[in-house]
Amino acid sequence: MRAKIANGEQTSPARSLEMLMDKFGAFESIAYSSLKLARAVPDEAPPMDPLVAEAVLEFADDLRDAAEAATAWVRPHNAFS
Repeated sequence: MRAKIANGEQTSPARSLEMLMDKFGAFESIAYSSLKLARAVPDEAPPMDPLVAEAVLEFADDLRDAAEAATAWVRPHNAFS
């Protein structure tokens, strides 16, 4: 992830969190699929350890909470709104 956009300006922290959330979505999908597979076919080795999958999902929730908090903080502090 690049912290600067084409004209050399820094991206906002809220935008950086938004980009992280988008990229992290792939890990979240793998985690959900792994847990579902582990429940449906317990004898097969899932693509991700169930404990790791649970940690990924917990982190995804924390990441969404951080993004929401950043957005809520930016609104009253934004000079352009």
